[in-house]
Amino acid sequence: MSEQIQAPDERIFRVHVAGAAFQIGVEAGRWRLVSTAWPYALIAIGAAVRSNGPEEFYLRFELTNYPADAPTATPVEAPTDTPWDPAACALLPAERRPKGQRVGMAFRTNWEDGRTLYIPCDRIAIPGHEGWTIQGRAWAWDPSKDITLYLRLVHQMLNDEDYEGV
Repeated sequence: MSEQIQAPDERIFRVHVAGAAFQIGVEAGRWRLVSTAWPYALIAIGAAVRSNGPEEFYLRFELTNYPADAPTATPVEAPTDTPWDPAACALLPAERRPKGQRVGMAFRTNWEDGRTLYIPCDRIAIPGHEGWTIQGRAWAWDPSKDITLYLRLVHQMLNDEDYEGV
């Protein structure tokens, strides 16, 4: 059996998800890697228990040129097919997105048609929001960061008292 040659961005991502920061989040139930079909990765992020909310939300990350370029993530429906098909992944509809002031702003549907999160470490959201690198320096992407920066921010919002479920 021949070993598949991986591009540098995929190799770095795989090192990051095998590393301590990502694995600590997995062990704590904060997130889990569902699957990869490079340059995509499907990651489930745990949410606080709410009577009208799921246990986790799924983000489809596009990771071309990672980590030199920030990841970008699309909120998607829970996967039903095995193996996962990133092309068939359906956008999470507005009525099933997390609600709350802070998390609702991140998962908004009136920006980029809801195809990406509106946060300071998302590749699509960064341009035009240069102030985020000053105001939200802790969450601003730079190539020395890894995917856990993004996951920690989303997990924090989904587990804040502001989160209302869906």
